[in-house]
Amino acid sequence: MAEATLNRTRQRTVRPAGTLAGGLPCGRRVPRGRVRWYLLKVRVGSEAATCERLLRAVPRDLLLDCFPLVKERWFKRAGAWSLQRATAYRGYAFAVTADPAGLAKALSRLSVQAEIAGADGRAWMPLAPDAQEWFERCMDADHVLRSSTAVIVDGVLHVKEGPLMGQEDRISKVDRHRRRCEVSLGWDGAFTEQMPLDVPFKS
Repeated sequence: MAEATLNRTRQRTVRPAGTLAGGLPCGRRVPRGRVRWYLLKVRVGSEAATCERLLRAVPRDLLLDCFPLVKERWFKRAGAWSLQRATAYRGYAFAVTADPAGLAKALSRLSVQAEIAGADGRAWMPLAPDAQEWFERCMDADHVLRSSTAVIVDGVLHVKEGPLMGQEDRISKVDRHRRRCEVSLGWDGAFTEQMPLDVPFKS
C-alpha cells in the first residue's frame, strides 16, 4: 500500500507542469479578444456529433470553430495495408474562441455534454501556441492529420510527401514496420506526437 502511494506521488512529481489531457502542452491565459484553441471534454465516441451540435447552438462570436482532431493511421489486414481515420484524442475536441469565459457560460446552459478542460486544476487554459501553430500547419481543411511518405537514403530520412515535409529534424523515431513515427515538438521534450509515416524505401 505504501509503495503504491509512493509511486502515485512520484508520478505527480514528474508530470510536466502545465499539461492538458493527453499530455498536450498548456499555454498561458491570454487577454479576452485573442483567438486561441481550448480543449473541450466531451463524451467518448460523440466527438464529431457534439461539435456539430455546438456549432449550431452557440453563437459564432463565442465559438468560431469546433472540431475533433482526426488522424490517419496505417492498419494491416489480411496482408494488405490501408489508411483509416481515428479521433486523435478520444473524449476531447478543440474549441476556437476569443472568449473562453463566455463560451463556458454558454456551454453550461446547454444539455450537450461539453466543458472546457483545464490544466492542473486551473480552468480555461488554452493550448500552447507552438502546438496550436503546428497542428494548424499539419492538418488539412477537414482537421485531419494525414500520412506522410519518406525514404531513407544512406541512413538519412527524407520526407517526400505529406505534412511532415521539411520537418525531418523533428522526427525522433521511425517505426517502418508499423508505418509511424514520433515527432518532437520541443518544450524540453515534454510533448511528442505520433504521426503516420510510410517509408517504402531504405538504402
